[in-house]
Amino acid sequence: MGESLSEDKLSKIKEFSRMFKDYMQTDDYREDENERRKRKPLFEPLYKDKIDDLTELDFKSIILSLWATGFFGNRDYVVNRIMQENSFEKIKKELKALLWGSDPLEKRYDKFNVKGLGPASVTEILTFIFPDSCGIWNDKARKALRILGFSENEIPLNKYHIKAKEYIKFNNHLKLISQELEKNLNLKDIDLIEVDFFLYTVFLNQARVITTKPPYEWDHFEIRDKVYEIGNSLGFEAEKEKLIARGAQVDVVWRAKIANLGAVTYVFEVHKSGDPDKDILNLQRAKVNPTVQRLVIVSDEPGIKKFKKEVANLHEDFRNALTYFDVKDVEEMYDSLEVIGRVLSKLDLVKPDFEIQETQS
Repeated sequence: MGESLSEDKLSKIKEFSRMFKDYMQTDDYREDENERRKRKPLFEPLYKDKIDDLTELDFKSIILSLWATGFFGNRDYVVNRIMQENSFEKIKKELKALLWGSDPLEKRYDKFNVKGLGPASVTEILTFIFPDSCGIWNDKARKALRILGFSENEIPLNKYHIKAKEYIKFNNHLKLISQELEKNLNLKDIDLIEVDFFLYTVFLNQARVITTKPPYEWDHFEIRDKVYEIGNSLGFEAEKEKLIARGAQVDVVWRAKIANLGAVTYVFEVHKSGDPDKDILNLQRAKVNPTVQRLVIVSDEPGIKKFKKEVANLHEDFRNALTYFDVKDVEEMYDSLEVIGRVLSKLDLVKPDFEIQETQS
């Protein structure tokens, strides 16, 4: 594989292995393992000998079962958006090429194109089909790897969308972690789904190990998607890359229907670097839409300061419509809602519409 683990990483993996072993003795772990066993059959329609017969209901079941979509309060809305933005034939063709195409994984991964399926969802599907060789690339895994001492030079931990070569390097490191877990826990055949459980344990227990705090980094597209997912989770109709007015395509829109006001729209523009004038002009154009109630700049502390300085002399009406969302607050809100989503998912209070219909038929 070419990769290896430093003594510092081995020491941290060993320390967290003890915490993971404690977790393996809990009811939570047994519930998680039981959930994994129940979810596995949902992926069977994607197996090589069955994928040609994949149905829309099969696909919806798979997407609704993903941990990546478990965050959303209205998962049916998410699935319906994917189905609206892609024909089912395209989805089926793309999944077959990704999972069973003749090209190496590097080419198959980079070619995959289904709008609405982000890297967390795509890699989770790969993991459940190929648990020994593919891992889940998501926010918690990246944060956990940073806690374990991995650097940006080894794995692109600050990137949201990664290329296939980077994903393969990530998988190779997960396999090394798997080998260490087998030694530390005296177990055999720990696959990369189990490694994902381990990394989540690392993330949850990070305060119990002294680590050097890394510089704060963030990815424009990841923050955009988190703002979108927060909106969905809160019950808004959220859209990404939305043309909200002539010449104004914004990063995220939250829309709600309020009885006396009709539709109310909140517009979000994520800014990481460069001249803010383009984003300011975009928001000025967006404000022409009569449903727009708030214009939200999403950035870090230096970016927000820069925006406030730039708009200080603009029309008061525009300045009063502006508000600011710090990316650290986005991260904190997303993490909190994700925990709530996981708990509600375990309660199983509401079944998706198509599951209810299927049960009744």
